[in-house]
Amino acid sequence: MISINRFLKLLCALCLCICAQAQTGKVDLHFLSFPKATDPEPLELLIGENETIEVQLPTNHISQAYSVPALPNWTLGKSSAPDARAFSFNSYGNTPSIRSPKQLVLVTRSGSKNSNDIQLTTLDFSTDAFGGGQYLFINATEVDIAGIIGEQKFALKPGKSTLVTPEATKTRGDLGYSYARFFFRNKDKAKGFFSATWRLNEKAQSMVFFYHDPGTEQIRLHIIRSFLSGA
Repeated sequence: MISINRFLKLLCALCLCICAQAQTGKVDLHFLSFPKATDPEPLELLIGENETIEVQLPTNHISQAYSVPALPNWTLGKSSAPDARAFSFNSYGNTPSIRSPKQLVLVTRSGSKNSNDIQLTTLDFSTDAFGGGQYLFINATEVDIAGIIGEQKFALKPGKSTLVTPEATKTRGDLGYSYARFFFRNKDKAKGFFSATWRLNEKAQSMVFFYHDPGTEQIRLHIIRSFLSGA
């Protein structure tokens, strides 16, 4: 019969093995940023000790997939020296990673430049978590946002996001449509700022950003669609 001490040693060894395998795994990492920066140069992603890769932060489409080691955190910034012995990394923002082989990092800028304060949010980008026909709403404003799309309702605090799967409220041939309305909180009242009939697409992941127009400070929305492979 195995002793308790030997059992505990074997259990610890198994845990270390599992952790080592998790740390050496790979993740397909995508990026999307908003609003558009006045300095749209790529940033660097920290992928190990004194090691970075350059990543693009598009605003109108999802970036390519970057195959990187599965790390506990994702950190964006700029390195100041190519020599590893004098390596220095200036972090602009970071966010915890999640347990998914396919992740999307949302980069939300509070200023007009990448070097200003940026907020990073990691989302599960696998089709099991964010599939076709679904809408991801992201509130990048400083006010509460509420919405109705078809029969689905949601409310978002600033900096929060939610996933909605609307159903068609009317059809035309093989196409489904849903009426969408959005509101923001003005003191104690809800004020509408956008309404439209949207055509639903079961082969597309749709992301909707709510943001303040830099010129007028009015609330706008920006829609990005990513079509699934084979769509």
